[in-house]
Amino acid sequence: MKKTTIFSLAVSMIILSISISSAQMRDALPEIRGWINGELRKTEFDTVSGKRGFWLERSYRNTFGVPFHAVWMEGSGDKGWSPPDKTISADDGPIGSGASYRTLSVTGQRSILEHHPVTGFSISVKAGNKGTLTLESNIAAEEEMISAVEVLITEILREDKAEEQE
Repeated sequence: MKKTTIFSLAVSMIILSISISSAQMRDALPEIRGWINGELRKTEFDTVSGKRGFWLERSYRNTFGVPFHAVWMEGSGDKGWSPPDKTISADDGPIGSGASYRTLSVTGQRSILEHHPVTGFSISVKAGNKGTLTLESNIAAEEEMISAVEVLITEILREDKAEEQE
């Protein structure tokens, strides 16, 4: 009887842990209504000293068919990365490959936008204390990148606000 009770508790804890983890994954890179939402892929940051967070990936296409690749890191995976507080607008110089960088605010969150003539745009946003979103596209225009990341960050942070209200 004791073994059955202990086994039942252990199974219940595993199921609860899996359901909480699945909810976190859905919240971090949510499905966006009206977009084509690719498969959500997850990689755990699992070390000898324990689980340190996770990395999620999902491909999206907005309502106009523009493709984006999203990466979300939560936990110690982003190593405390944060865009600088000061305004930056720079390029990689005369011997570089034509890349440019600038800081900006996306829905009140600090971010950095990079453009490279070959690989396109990339924007990384620190979403409060929750994690870091990086969105990339090799064909999107700057305005499309900013608009897409605003949609994603708004949805990601909406989940946080809903949890705080409960």
